Amino acid sequence: MRGAADSRCRGRTMPPKPRVLVTGAGGFIGGRAVEVLHQLGYDVRAGVRRWSSAARIGRLPIDIVPCDLTDTRQLDAACNGVSAIVHCAVNLQSLPDAERQMRNLLDAAARHHLGRFVHLSTMEVYGEPPGDIDEGHALDSAGGHSHYARLKIRLEAVCREYIACGQPIVILRPTIVYGPFSESWTVEVAQRLLSSSWSLPEQATQGTCNLVYIDDLVAAVLLALHDTGAVGEAFNINGAERLTWNDYFRALGRALGVARLQRRGALTARAGAWLTLPVRKSAKFLLHRYQDQVMGVYQRSRLARQIMRRAERVLRQVPTPQEFRLCSRTAFYVTDKAARLLGYRPRFSTERGVGLSAAWLKHEGYA
Repeated sequence: MRGAADSRCRGRTMPPKPRVLVTGAGGFIGGRAVEVLHQLGYDVRAGVRRWSSAARIGRLPIDIVPCDLTDTRQLDAACNGVSAIVHCAVNLQSLPDAERQMRNLLDAAARHHLGRFVHLSTMEVYGEPPGDIDEGHALDSAGGHSHYARLKIRLEAVCREYIACGQPIVILRPTIVYGPFSESWTVEVAQRLLSSSWSLPEQATQGTCNLVYIDDLVAAVLLALHDTGAVGEAFNINGAERLTWNDYFRALGRALGVARLQRRGALTARAGAWLTLPVRKSAKFLLHRYQDQVMGVYQRSRLARQIMRRAERVLRQVPTPQEFRLCSRTAFYVTDKAARLLGYRPRFSTERGVGLSAAWLKHEGYA
C-alpha cells in the first residue's frame, strides 16, 4: 500500500503529515485507514466506541482512545492535539441521534481548530438513477429507498452547514468497498458462494457492480487530507472497471475454487427473499430492544446458540429484496472530479483485489 499511496502523491507538494484521529477505527474502513496511516508514518489516534472493537488495531503501537460521539468530553479529549479527522463512525439507529452526534464531532473539531475533516459518505445518497452519475447529480432528497441513504444525506447536509461557516470539510462518496475484513461485500458473499445453494439467479445480477478495493479508498482519504482544492467538495470514489454483479460473483468464486454456482430459479429466489423479510425485521427489533436479554439466553443455553447460529446462516444465504434491487441497477459512479482535483487513480484491478480478498479468506479459514 505504501507504494500505491506514494505514487498517487508523486509530483505533488505534500505538507508535513498531520496527527490524525480516525473515528470508527474498529470497523472495516476505519481499521484499514488506521493501518495504512500508521504504515506511512502518520501519528494516528484511533477512536473506538467499544474497547472490544479494537482487537484488529490493538497490535499496532498507536494511541487508541474512547470516542463515543454522544460524549462531548470524550470527543474533546480525542480531538486534543490532532490536526485532522477521518470520520468513519456512524450511528445507524436513528436520524436525529446520528445528526446530533455529527454536530458533536464537528463542534469539537471547531473548538480545537482542526485543519481538515474527511467525512465518509456513500454513493447511496444519489438514490437509484441509471447511467453515469457524477457529483453534479442531484441527491435523492426524499431518501425513500433506504434508511441508510436518508441518514447519509442528512449527515452531508450537516457538513454543508459547517462548510458554509468555514469548516475545512471534504466529503467522500465511496461505492461498494470490498477487501479483507469486509463483512458485507467479501465475507458474506464468500459464505454464500461456498454454501450448497446460491440464491441470486443470473438474470438478477446483470446490474453494474461499482467495486472499489479498500486500499484505493484509503488512498483517496490520504489525498483528501492534504489537497487544498478538496475543501468544501464532495467526490465519488469508485474503481475503474465496469463490471456486473455476476462478474464479481464469478471472479470471487473462481478465486475460492468454486467451480460452478448451483443457482435457484428467479421465482424461488425472490419468494425466499420476501418470505424471510418478516424474520429479519423481527430479529432486528429484538436485538435493538432486548440485546442484553437475547445475549444472556445465547450465552446460557447451548440449544439457543445452535438455533441462533443456524438462523443466522440461513438468513445470510438468502438475499433480501434490497439486494435484488441493488444487483439490477445500471448506474456507474464516475470519478473524473476526484481525478482532476485530487489526483485520484484507482490502482487495484478487480483481479488483484479479488485475489487479495480470496487469499485473506483462505488464511482466516472461511474457505
